[in-house]
Parts: sequence; C-alpha cells; structure tokens
Amino acid sequence: MKYFLLILVFFITSCTPPEPGTDEWFEDKYKELMKADPEIDLSLNEFKDILTSQTYAMSDDDTIEKHSIGFWLANDTLLPESEDSKAIAPVYIRTLKQCAANFSIMYANMEAGLQYGEAITGLNDMNEMSRLSDVYKDNAYYFATRASEIHFNLTNEAAEIAISDEITSIQDEINTINSDEKFLELLDANAEICVMVRSQNPNNQDYIFD
Repeated sequence: MKYFLLILVFFITSCTPPEPGTDEWFEDKYKELMKADPEIDLSLNEFKDILTSQTYAMSDDDTIEKHSIGFWLANDTLLPESEDSKAIAPVYIRTLKQCAANFSIMYANMEAGLQYGEAITGLNDMNEMSRLSDVYKDNAYYFATRASEIHFNLTNEAAEIAISDEITSIQDEINTINSDEKFLELLDANAEICVMVRSQNPNNQDYIFD
C-alpha cells in the first residue's frame, strides 16, 4: 500500500496532464500501450491515427454520460442486491475509481488556480483555493486507496498500478470535455455523490453494507 500511495502522490501532485491531442499526450498514451503489451506491432503515427478517430468521435455529452455517477445510478444499484451477498456491486468499485479521478481533477484545478491567481471555477480567494485543494487531495487519496483495498480483499491480488492507470484514463477522458460549463457541472455533480458515498464509511476503513 505504501508503494501505491507513492504512485498516487506523484500522480496527484504532478503537473496538469498534457492537453489531449498534443504530441506529448499521444506519446504518453503510446508508451502506456507499449508497456501494457510490448508485442503490439504499431508505430506511433499509426497509433495516433487510431486514437484520434476514437477520442474525437465522442462528444461532450457522450463523455459526460459515460462518466456521470448519477447517470449510472439511475439504471443500476450502488449496493449488493441482498444483505447475504458478499460480492461487491461492480458499480460500487467503479464509483470509487470515478470519485478518485473526479477529485484528482478538482485538486489539479485548485492547484492551477493557486499558481495563476484564479481557478477555472472563477474562485480567486487564495486561502479558499488552498483549503479546497487539501480537501480534494484527501478525497482523491481516500477513494483510490479504498478501490485498491477492496480489490485486494476480493482477489488477494494487489491492484495498485492497474487502478492508478484506470484512474488516469478516466481523468484523460473527462479532460477532453470542451465546454468548461459542462466540465464543471460533471465534476460538481459527481463530487456531491462521492461525498455521500464516503459518509457511509466514516471510519475510512471497513466497508460494511448494513
């Protein structure tokens, strides 16, 4: 877990990810692909062509629908279907990862605001931005750590790197939203649900479905 937290510290506190569609962004994605499957016979330019067609085919509304926790919960359940079930509902683990990505982006927004004097939300109070930055970072740690712990408890397999990669992927997709208004609405709506999810586990340790 310490190793995972070190990865997450770097992930959260690093600079804002490269702008989607830039050469640096494509190169990062290409390196991730090659690391995941070194036997793939694909050049960087070929990868760019494929990823460009996939990335930009998704509209803002499609991206928002894909990453809206509220949309999922309108058609699914957060908790197991029965009290006797020991299985964790897939949407619950998915929510933990989404919340980790959501708060990581919100943290990055506040850090950028502290650097430039005003956040994307319009907030320019340095003390309040600093406070929110700490709150968002705490939540990002919390949800990423819980997702990893639950995976380990269910499978006895560590998932630190895999989950960190999933969270990064979610972040990248949310950051492709062109409309600042829709971007912020998605983050705020998800954050509200995430806070409710976390409040059901006040000791930050045991997930018990009562």
